[in-house]
Amino acid sequence: MKYHAFISYSHRQDGILGANLEKALEKFAKPTFKRRALEIFRDANDLSAAADLGNKIEAGLLDSEYFIFMASQASARSKWCQREVDLWKEHKSMDNFLIALTDGEIVYDEATSDFDWTKTTALPKNLSVAFAGEPLYTDFRTIGATEEQTLKNINFEGKIVHIAATLHKKSIGDMVGEAVKQHKRTMRLRNAAISVLSILLIIAISASFVALRQKDKALLSTYIAHSQAQFNQDPTKSLRLAEYAYKFAKQKNMPVKEASEQLIKVFYNGFGFYQKNQVTNFQFQKNTSVSLENNPVYNHIKEIAESINNETPDGFYLGKVDDLYFNSATNQAIYVLSGTEMPFPKIYAINYDMQSGTSQINSAEIKLDGFSGYTAYVQDIEITLDGQYTLLGFANAKAALIDNQAYFNTNIEKNIFKDRSVLKSGTNYPISKVAFVDEATHMLTLSYDTEIKNEFRRNVDSTYYYWKKEPFSYIEIRNSETEHQNSSLDGNYYMKLIGENRDNYFWFHYAQKV
Repeated sequence: MKYHAFISYSHRQDGILGANLEKALEKFAKPTFKRRALEIFRDANDLSAAADLGNKIEAGLLDSEYFIFMASQASARSKWCQREVDLWKEHKSMDNFLIALTDGEIVYDEATSDFDWTKTTALPKNLSVAFAGEPLYTDFRTIGATEEQTLKNINFEGKIVHIAATLHKKSIGDMVGEAVKQHKRTMRLRNAAISVLSILLIIAISASFVALRQKDKALLSTYIAHSQAQFNQDPTKSLRLAEYAYKFAKQKNMPVKEASEQLIKVFYNGFGFYQKNQVTNFQFQKNTSVSLENNPVYNHIKEIAESINNETPDGFYLGKVDDLYFNSATNQAIYVLSGTEMPFPKIYAINYDMQSGTSQINSAEIKLDGFSGYTAYVQDIEITLDGQYTLLGFANAKAALIDNQAYFNTNIEKNIFKDRSVLKSGTNYPISKVAFVDEATHMLTLSYDTEIKNEFRRNVDSTYYYWKKEPFSYIEIRNSETEHQNSSLDGNYYMKLIGENRDNYFWFHYAQKV
């Protein structure tokens, strides 16, 4: 089986708890050199690039050994959860059906060998007479706020142990013993690593007193190492450290090769670069001038945009987001629309002919890898005042800057979907607002974490990110019927394998150079 367990839950009720349950099961008793202790399927993590969500969920369920049903009044009413339960009953054993109660009640009637459906509110009716006897369940209803849903909370950890023991096929005692053993092993390795690093640090410090040159080399290496360590955690800090390392090397007349390589790596890693909290309390609002409101052509185009919006279906609970740019000198407009029922955001070029009184509409989908569906829906859209660029803020903590004109370029040799930069913040918080600032030389995004308090979701820990609006240069290599099996769009570059006796058919598997 590819997965140890499949988690079925209500996004509205248990979205946060479901994510924390998955993390805890993956982390509990994890061997030191393994990425996860268990492989868990949860749709929010496993469907980001799926073309057909239903088929992907069905495949994940059938490829799982256990089924974890997060029982609540919301999941009992959910048609999706009911379908998942039906699919499991049809193809899998109910002996591997686990229940995690998060809300509502479960009451079993021994006389009828079934649940008392007059009192049971947390389970769907299609579980009637599905079990040979009263099923055991783990009660998560006593778990409080989000910060308590970690293995540091002994109450939460105790409930995770019950589920993990079943998935690992161990007794609870053996499961706890395994967790302790793995923790001790990790601590021994950590202490050994700290000892080795401490010794290296002492050697480096001692060497610095022997020769100033050695001291500068050690410092340079430290800056580069810290930049590398922060690469995936905080791209801003990684960029600043790499930049400082480069300047330090030049100032000390030292070789700049390693520092410049790290600086280039960070700068062109696809995250972009940003500065945190450069502005606060920025007012994200779209202003339409009075002159446009009184422009009949603008109002006509606005009606066209509204009709396009009305023809696009709404999501289950997430609405559509859009933005409209209008050029009063040319009577041309750009309209960008996105919704959870749309496979990809769409960009429309609307041209109004004053003489004939007709409008021409061209459209194209904004296709970005990993930016589609529920897990990467758009939360805000902004177009520059000159209509050249569009900025999209996504729920997966990324923003995308696209060149509007590229989507309507007739040059077939240009890959219009690469003419943009993707910006990733250092947090996992959704990007809720975007804007162009400083006369569109920079971009601003606003991210929030969320917490549930008194049964209501509220935003916390707001963070602003400040980006330079500079599309990154790139060379696109694609498969081609040439001697090298690949070439750039302009034909000036190709990828050459490094090393001998390499099979050209698998050229993309090996190290290579341009």
